[in-house]
Amino acid sequence: MDIKELMSGIAVVIDDALDHTSLDGEGDQIDQIVKWFEKEWELPFVRMTNLPRREIRPNLLQSASFVLLDWRLWGGGGDMLREDVVNEILEFLKSARESLVPVFILTNENPDDVMVSLRTLPNDVFDANATNSNFVFVKQKSQFWTGEEVDVQALKAWVYGNAAIYSLKTWHQVVSSARGALFRAMCRRSVNWPRVFWRTFKTDGVDPSASLMHLINDSLHGRMQVDAFENEHLDGPAVDVSDDELRRLIAETSFLGAEVLLQDEVRCGDLYKKSSKKYWLNLRADCDCIPRGNGDVGDIEVHCIEGKRLTPGQVGKDFEQGHIKERVFQSVVFGIIDGNSICFDFRKVTVCKYSDIKEKRVGRLLHPYVTRVQQRYAFYIQRQALPRIPDAAIPPEPEV
Repeated sequence: MDIKELMSGIAVVIDDALDHTSLDGEGDQIDQIVKWFEKEWELPFVRMTNLPRREIRPNLLQSASFVLLDWRLWGGGGDMLREDVVNEILEFLKSARESLVPVFILTNENPDDVMVSLRTLPNDVFDANATNSNFVFVKQKSQFWTGEEVDVQALKAWVYGNAAIYSLKTWHQVVSSARGALFRAMCRRSVNWPRVFWRTFKTDGVDPSASLMHLINDSLHGRMQVDAFENEHLDGPAVDVSDDELRRLIAETSFLGAEVLLQDEVRCGDLYKKSSKKYWLNLRADCDCIPRGNGDVGDIEVHCIEGKRLTPGQVGKDFEQGHIKERVFQSVVFGIIDGNSICFDFRKVTVCKYSDIKEKRVGRLLHPYVTRVQQRYAFYIQRQALPRIPDAAIPPEPEV
């Protein structure tokens, strides 16, 4: 996917020099930069001469492909005005980071002076030790504009060199294409297709909103281009990530914290804290975790297996060829609770009402991890024992 396609969408430019003619009759370089993007990349721009009000920033930034931002938005104001404006710019950058929007700071100021202010931001907004891995790109206008075009090579190097931005933009384009294909296909059949499925879900007695969301997500996944990521932009030298950061990255892909879960939604994979080192994992099927008729969600019975937190020494001892060794009555999930792994014991099953333990829920184990636990549990409860093979029946090892 080329850089033009990758950054397509609606762009935002914030610069008080927009459409401003100076005494020598020349406009600011930002006008030429914006016109180049409009012509060469066919991008529509939202033009602003001041920072947007805080209340409209979320909607604006969620729709933006990227932002061109001038640093000196205080014009000819003094130091007090400069300080206020810089503080507001930093707040704007926090909002942009929350929306994961790349911000290209193009300025007539010295970039080093800009960096001094950026380094006051929290590390999750701007990491001063990894400036090429941030969502903020800083360059002087005179260096970004060559006189005929923008410095596309510098832009490409920054975007493709930033794995998070490259992956996010590629994924966004793939999802947009799949989303259009899905809804066009469904609407060709009937524009009322959501109502058709909604009625069916209600007849089945399942939660219609959750079921419709799962239907859309599953259909969307089947239409997504899975080979969109390119090796040349993601392969390379090993990244310097600490052991703790690596474990936390793995946990983000396998586990959701309770703070993002709906209070009245019970699902297979819900994890509850029994004590300081013990947990319960609900393995009851999703279709049985929904209140029927006029039933209350608190009356739902959850079927939980007990798990125990493993020490780092236990994990290291049982780790072998990329997996942790398990006995037939066990399933181990790696690093989901503050980097700690949990070993679940299928012999210890508890059935209780959701209302009795809902305050103890700490999160939800995601697919395929919870699916693997389910499959091992199903194998355990259906296993058939075989007679022990007599030792004398085993052939001796051949002599060397």
